[in-house]
Amino acid sequence: MGAVTIRNIADEVKNAARLEAARNGRSMEAELRALLERTYAGAGKGAKLQESSIQKLIRLGRGLDLQVPERTPEDYRPPEL
Repeated sequence: MGAVTIRNIADEVKNAARLEAARNGRSMEAELRALLERTYAGAGKGAKLQESSIQKLIRLGRGLDLQVPERTPEDYRPPEL
């Protein structure tokens, strides 16, 4: 496996990566490795590079049993201007 050294990263970017790594319970190196793998794995095969917002919400909401109430046109009230 290869190794990469990245220099001159803004402090706020490094701190954000460190905090995200802590939230995910891993080292900053492991967090950045996971980010690179998510972003570029399969990229040479025409794969989509980033997860869509809808895919993220579905992933985050797994296991939830959401009850969506049925709506009728009478439920709609236009905003008062």
